[in-house]
Amino acid sequence: MFVYATVWGGLARQAGLSLGEIALMCLVVTAGASQFVAVPMIAAGAPPLAVIVTTYVVNMRHYLMAATLAPAFRGFPRGWLALVAHGVNDESFALTTARRDPAGPWFFIGSVVAVYGSFIVGALVGAVVGGLVRDPSRYGLDFAFPAVFLALVAVQLRGRGDWVVAGGAGLLALGIAWHLPGNWHIVIAGLAASGVGALVMRPESP
Repeated sequence: MFVYATVWGGLARQAGLSLGEIALMCLVVTAGASQFVAVPMIAAGAPPLAVIVTTYVVNMRHYLMAATLAPAFRGFPRGWLALVAHGVNDESFALTTARRDPAGPWFFIGSVVAVYGSFIVGALVGAVVGGLVRDPSRYGLDFAFPAVFLALVAVQLRGRGDWVVAGGAGLLALGIAWHLPGNWHIVIAGLAASGVGALVMRPESP
């Protein structure tokens, strides 16, 4: 996560964001995927509303994550749920759901603190040294973003049904990306895969 964040911090710095803006974006947005999407839009001078709508669409998957985690927080104080929900992220979700025994709310919260602590520090480090790397793609640093998500998916693929759903979602996303601009392939493929998975896959035995 630290290395992944340094790449984003460097890109954000090159896009013209100050150190304060980078730190604030990490705290307020709290979503690495949408931050990677937002930076090139900001650099290109996109209208603020377009950036907000696009990042919201990319983060719609957080609704599904929150719904999956909700049973673990059934007895959690409701006054703190909004703060906990703000910390929902792909890495903490993957760690929590990958456990064979049901993970309690404090396991998830602990992972959120670890993930975002390393992300914020990494982003600031990347912002400071980012000017030294003018072309991240030359060193393969631009692959850090998809590499993280491939690693998260890999630990979730345990059976044949998992592979079928994941493979189908990947092919669908590629097909949609070929015909539609923007990031709609992420949203459509994610919702389609979630729906198909809910229909054809049986819940795991406790």
